[in-house]
Amino acid sequence: MKKNFKLFSMLLGCLAVLSLSSCLSDSNDNYDAEKEWEEWMKAFRAEVAASHGSYAGYVYYRPDAKSEALDSVAVEWDIVNDSLLVLRRVPTRLFVEKLPEKHASLKEAVSEVGTVNVQVKIAFNAYYKSPLVFYIYPDPVKMDVNVDGEKKDVVVNFYDTETNTQSFGQCMVSTSQSLVRLYPKGITLDGIGVKSFDTIDYAYLYWLGKK
Repeated sequence: MKKNFKLFSMLLGCLAVLSLSSCLSDSNDNYDAEKEWEEWMKAFRAEVAASHGSYAGYVYYRPDAKSEALDSVAVEWDIVNDSLLVLRRVPTRLFVEKLPEKHASLKEAVSEVGTVNVQVKIAFNAYYKSPLVFYIYPDPVKMDVNVDGEKKDVVVNFYDTETNTQSFGQCMVSTSQSLVRLYPKGITLDGIGVKSFDTIDYAYLYWLGKK
């Protein structure tokens, strides 16, 4: 009986040691994972801060839906802070070039506006750095125009990252480069839909440049 009791006591002792070792191992693993994540976030936040500033480059687009050829216009934009990007002096003709000929008067009126700034809300994804990836949520572009002698309200809407996963931005801090992929969604005239870009293959506007 004593021998069995001793054996049982030794078994409990071994189990206690194994349990303690397992707890220590789990604790070390958790500590290492937490430390690694803290280091990652520190580097991530540093890259995000470094991405802020003014960029210059070109916006690339397809002027003709039937052709793969690209055209481009010189543009500038700012990553203002962690949550705002501004596309500056965007030529308004880029929004209406793909309207059918029956909307020629609208195309002309919008093009005559010249340029507008496009406000884009952004959100950086903490799981990406070098390059950084940020989601985009463009505000609608609203314009008061004169179409055939009548004042009209024109609104250009855009897809965001949630409605179209191809809409996003990137920054490579080491090379000071930035990319913004913007997709027009549709155009309304006095609240009535004029054009919907259900097929986004040719409606895109790609900003590409560097500081």
